[in-house]
Amino acid sequence: MRRKTEVPTLLAISDRRLCGGASGLEHWARSLPDGAAVQLREKDLDPIVRTEIGRTLREAVSGLLIVNGSLEVAVDCRADGVHLRSDQRWAEAAPSIRARGLLLGVSTHSRRELEAAVLAGADYALFGPVFASPEKLRFGAPQGVERLKWAARGPVPILAVGGVDPSNAPDLVRAGAHGVAAIRAFAAPDTAAALARAWASATGTLPPS
Repeated sequence: MRRKTEVPTLLAISDRRLCGGASGLEHWARSLPDGAAVQLREKDLDPIVRTEIGRTLREAVSGLLIVNGSLEVAVDCRADGVHLRSDQRWAEAAPSIRARGLLLGVSTHSRRELEAAVLAGADYALFGPVFASPEKLRFGAPQGVERLKWAARGPVPILAVGGVDPSNAPDLVRAGAHGVAAIRAFAAPDTAAALARAWASATGTLPPS
């Protein structure tokens, strides 16, 4: 497993519907706070199109680039990692991802999935939805901060997802989350910057003034 310090603390998940289509993703990525990692989601697009977008984002992001669901796309666009969805076969995919030296992330929503993340050798796990989120309705009621605390006690660094915003960042830090992941909170430059400041303030990592 990789060192915890290599796992991102701010993970911006792409959604072209919120930034003017696929052509707007480059501008979106360049507007993110310095060092924020990007997960190229857009899983409904053809792999060739996702590779083209990934190559553009590779040049645009200052932090890590992680591709959702596809090792092939990740390799073709020189990404730093692959994020596997909860409906993918982690144990089968993990060896090939690790053999490439890529970061391995997974999406989890339960104790069973967190245990599977450990067995797969995941470098980090998204856990949620912690709070209510329109993107996570299909996963049921929010997990809440108490379940996040339990998840964060395990060996896999946890990134909280679902309803994350600047106001609840301190609660997530106190619960033990290594970082946060979000779509809407990173969709616009002002909200992304506010979340980055809130996280840095809550973790005591604000640069000297």
